[in-house]
Amino acid sequence: MADHNVELVIIGDELLSGAVRESNVAYLAARLLSIGISVSRVTFSGDDPEQLREALVEALERTGFVISCGGLGPTADDCTRAVAADIFNRPLYANKRLLNLLAKRYAKLGRKMDSVAKTQAQVPRGAELFTNPAGAAPGIILKDNNRMLVMLPGVPSQMQAITETALRSYLEENFALSVPHILLLRTVGTIETELAKRIAPVLSRLSDLKVSYLPRRGGVDLRIQAACAAEKSQALKELSRILEDDLYAVGRKELSEVVGELLLSRGETLSVAESCTGGMLAASIVDVAGSSNYFLGGVVSYSNKAKEDFLGLPHILLKRHGAVSPEVAKAMAEGVRERFNSTYGIGITGIAGPGGATRNKPAG
Repeated sequence: MADHNVELVIIGDELLSGAVRESNVAYLAARLLSIGISVSRVTFSGDDPEQLREALVEALERTGFVISCGGLGPTADDCTRAVAADIFNRPLYANKRLLNLLAKRYAKLGRKMDSVAKTQAQVPRGAELFTNPAGAAPGIILKDNNRMLVMLPGVPSQMQAITETALRSYLEENFALSVPHILLLRTVGTIETELAKRIAPVLSRLSDLKVSYLPRRGGVDLRIQAACAAEKSQALKELSRILEDDLYAVGRKELSEVVGELLLSRGETLSVAESCTGGMLAASIVDVAGSSNYFLGGVVSYSNKAKEDFLGLPHILLKRHGAVSPEVAKAMAEGVRERFNSTYGIGITGIAGPGGATRNKPAG
């Protein structure tokens, strides 16, 4: 634990087969990093006991600190408790407190607790337990000398409940952790490779910075990890100067939020006319709380007739330039602005695809 790194072992045949979408890694990695613990590796294992044992042993040998998700249920394929007990040479036993909690839980549900359900009260001798506020299987911690294994349920809601109510505070109380100095810069209008070229001089001067490029719909996020607060502050100053208008937010604000704040601060309004996007832009705008103060409305004019009837586009304009053209996009913006009497209007037209595209007018 000296470097505060952890490995995750994610368990379940359903994950390896693709029957269930995995969602625990992203959540755990983010929550752990927020208190100063970095995930160094993620291993997926099926429900086979030998395969799981190999995964856990190797992970413990590499870092000494492992968090597993899954395999704590009552059925035959849930073998994490037994495998961990064997690795740490601790016999399983029926924990009376867990049995009582299970009995109360089943009684509340109006069900009788059978022998299968009781297996969830079987825990390795000497383990520390976290109560599960969202389910039956507890979180389990096993430790010896230089090893620590935290076992969490695989059900995302239960894993998250234990993490928030018990695991985070346990780790903060038992280890000397320091909050990482992380900067998230959100950009728009520049591709990943161009961003890398532009910020290269800053990275050469501030060599301790760790940078991740995270492409997302509409732009690229730069995730910067600095060694100290002073370096983080210097990185923000220099990168803000280089990125200029391509940088629209520091932190997790969406572009629609930033634009909305600007409109609100200026007392200005917006309306939109969409064709191929079918209302997606309007949806992203109204998804922001308080958008009714600056967003007046939108029109989805998918057909040429709708463009003529609702936006006032001349038939000759559509015939001459085609629906997918800069001239029509401009006319849509002007038409919607006039009809809503807004400060600004946005017009979007294009080819949704996959059919209909040409060399001169590709999809998009």
